[in-house]
Amino acid sequence: MAGHSILVRKIGSNESWSEPDNSAYENEAHLQELLAKDPARLPGIPEGAVAVRELNTSAGPIDICVVHPDGEITVVECKLSKNSEKRRMVIGQVIDYAAALRFDGTKSFHESWAQRGGEDLDGFLDPEASSSLDENIASGQINLCLAVDQIDSDLRRLIEYLNLVSRDDVKVTALQLAYAKHGDLEILIPSTFGMELAGAKSAGRSNQDRWTWDEFVDSLAQAADVEIAQELARRLDQAEILGSHGKLWFGSKPRGGVFFHIHRQRYCPFQLWRNSAGQLLIYGNWRQWSNLRGDQRFEDVAAALGQLHTEGAKGVAASTVDLDVFWAAAVECDFAINQT
Repeated sequence: MAGHSILVRKIGSNESWSEPDNSAYENEAHLQELLAKDPARLPGIPEGAVAVRELNTSAGPIDICVVHPDGEITVVECKLSKNSEKRRMVIGQVIDYAAALRFDGTKSFHESWAQRGGEDLDGFLDPEASSSLDENIASGQINLCLAVDQIDSDLRRLIEYLNLVSRDDVKVTALQLAYAKHGDLEILIPSTFGMELAGAKSAGRSNQDRWTWDEFVDSLAQAADVEIAQELARRLDQAEILGSHGKLWFGSKPRGGVFFHIHRQRYCPFQLWRNSAGQLLIYGNWRQWSNLRGDQRFEDVAAALGQLHTEGAKGVAASTVDLDVFWAAAVECDFAINQT
């Protein structure tokens, strides 16, 4: 903390104001520890969120990783002003960690979380939030935060730019948390930057930024594709309910998919897409979750789409697919992959 921003004296004393005994963190680990114990101090983090320190990724350990009660995820990098690293390098770090989370996948995330002694996420999150967490990791919808003892003009400029160019549902923020200690008292003075920018990105954004079923169907260019989509929805409604997940999960317009959770459980075998021409595509999910990537249980679904479950998934025109064969394979796959 720079300068003389905090002065102290006893109540009722006529003595001159003086500086606190200590006006700096011991080190970055000190800042990490304070925030990991109380992650709601971070911008955009709600009460009840849980966090771990030093979460391992293929890009190195994340200083603090926070999971929100609704399944959002935030990556936090802590840096002190005395650290010699330039701000752009620190921003690069936090982006690299988020990219690594997505690349490593959900299985690796859950394993690393457990290794760091994190709270049991299966108990902490309800089924919908748990599914959202996995989908956020798979899609790279990961919030970024830089926690520092002093926000400078360079950091403000970088955060402004990242909010400008990043997707609406990703928050890029900074927390300035000035620290002082005097006797047996500790003092924190928080100041945030970026939340108003993130809010401006999402101003006016509502659930209409995600597909509804009617909007998705209405966006299809061919009547035959509309009939196929409606037939798949009819079969979905008749499927046995084994879980509490929503039957459909909608991606963002105009290119997001519609995930079919046949038995209302976490994982699902396929999603519907539309291309730029409004054509209905079926896309297999054997590459969607890292713990199920290339899983043998997707073999019949992939075959029904003319593909191999051990290779990359491609969108297939729904009009070219034998729906009876595909749906039978999808039902069996949906049941099997949720037995993990």
